[in-house]
Amino acid sequence: MKTWCVLFDRRILLVLLATICSAACSPTNAAAADLVTKFEETAETFANPGQGWMTTRRMPDGPGRFPYSVAYFRLNWEDIEPAEGQYSWQLIDEPLAAWAKRESRIAFRIMTANAHTKGYYCSPKWLFDAGCKSYDYVAGGADIASGGARITRIEPDYGDPLYLEKHGRFIKALAQRYDGNPQIEFIDIGSYGIWGEWHTKHSQPWPVRKQIIDMYLNGFRKTQLASMSDDAEALAYALAHGAGFRRDGVGSPWHEANWIGSPKYAQVQGFADQWKRAPVVFEWYGPYDYLIERGWSFDRALDFMAANHVTFINDNVGKVPPDQMPKLEQLARRAGYRFVLREISHPDSIAPGETFAVNMKWSNMGVGKLYRRYPLVLCLLDMTGAIVCQQPQADVDVTSWLPGDRSVAATLRLPATLQTGQYTLGLALVDPASEKPAIRLAIDAPHTERLYRLSPVRVE
Repeated sequence: MKTWCVLFDRRILLVLLATICSAACSPTNAAAADLVTKFEETAETFANPGQGWMTTRRMPDGPGRFPYSVAYFRLNWEDIEPAEGQYSWQLIDEPLAAWAKRESRIAFRIMTANAHTKGYYCSPKWLFDAGCKSYDYVAGGADIASGGARITRIEPDYGDPLYLEKHGRFIKALAQRYDGNPQIEFIDIGSYGIWGEWHTKHSQPWPVRKQIIDMYLNGFRKTQLASMSDDAEALAYALAHGAGFRRDGVGSPWHEANWIGSPKYAQVQGFADQWKRAPVVFEWYGPYDYLIERGWSFDRALDFMAANHVTFINDNVGKVPPDQMPKLEQLARRAGYRFVLREISHPDSIAPGETFAVNMKWSNMGVGKLYRRYPLVLCLLDMTGAIVCQQPQADVDVTSWLPGDRSVAATLRLPATLQTGQYTLGLALVDPASEKPAIRLAIDAPHTERLYRLSPVRVE
């Protein structure tokens, strides 16, 4: 593991000294030699990996409503494979690189029928020229939920062997290039129905739909997949194979009523508990004004997302009145996980070469959980901010932290050659890929680039 070194400027050093003095002068003594330091939860809204607010912009172009952890977008098959076997991967590579510079990941969906295309095609023209069967459909108009311009478009016959062969080859190429890329948060299982949402007037029998799902399951063995929820049979199969799920239509009373526990989803085993295993993604049915004009409840939509343990929320809700924004921001803060270190206790002094016990009280104040493992690392910092020793806590698995409180025990062994003097106990949740601190905590403790300085330790 790499060693991080934090060099303090004058202001940060003063904060550190004040923190040490405060903790040393007025600790709560759990035992004669134990120091207890408590922290308050902050009201900050920040982006953390694996949770929160998703922008629908493919490329960064300025500040957003809230800090973004993920940039989510949809792509037409035609645009990525304009000629058979020739791929325009830059449509994915460019946002991948641009958002990585902002410490954000991307997520996307491939569509083969899209009621928002400017023209006739979403699947490539060469597919139909090769003889793939198809259907024309007309969608769009004044109602934004029906599509874009009201024009005739083409939808492939998903059961045509030519479609299954050519699209299967495309998904295989997509997976060979991107499976396991750490900058991809998830990929929707699309490729079927309008917008890839798994609803169409030209439905196919289960063996065909299963074959389309298997294209993704067989290709993406490492990258998280998310299943659309309109097709209950497809959803049940995808969830059983580890997919998360998403609902594109929150705010609509019909969509909220036809959900977990309703007759439509009776066959989906484990639906209510899938959030404990894989992420939950929600998208608004339409902008705020659209919902209100129809008499739909904004508050009920917010409650629906929280009650269903949402991980990610698409930012497609449009302009929201100022008096409603605090509710939206509260949901943005609570989506997924939100870790709060309430209390830490340990001996106030220790000798070089010894191991000392650290006991912590944590809360997950989010409505969901973290799905990727980030090792919890304890370290000791000297007065300059340099790390003199550190120790990952192999037995602490933050992916098991469901909403609620928990006690965590940890240890830190000091080098035998460590000089005596005053030090500070530090803590970080570390990205295993970069080996750098990665997760913000919602606590009032000083930190530098997500390495938190918690309490004083005297080595003597």
